[in-house]
Amino acid sequence: MADDNTNDDIWVNVTEAAAITGYNRQYIKKLISKLWLIEESRRGVRIKKRSSGFDIWLPDLRVYLAAQGRRGPYTKGDQTGR
Repeated sequence: MADDNTNDDIWVNVTEAAAITGYNRQYIKKLISKLWLIEESRRGVRIKKRSSGFDIWLPDLRVYLAAQGRRGPYTKGDQTGR
């Protein structure tokens, strides 16, 4: 098994991205769908389309989420966005 320090440089599917970032699967799927429509050279996040869904480059995803300036994922009971 790989060392935890090297696991940041990997392709992940929607479920793995959600588990690693703390966001839910629906948010990650919606985000990928939105990003997929942007021209690849302008997207800033590498995405691969697979027959079973999408893979996303984890370092790009982390940079994108950090750049959004949001406080991060909400817990299940916190839907207010505060």
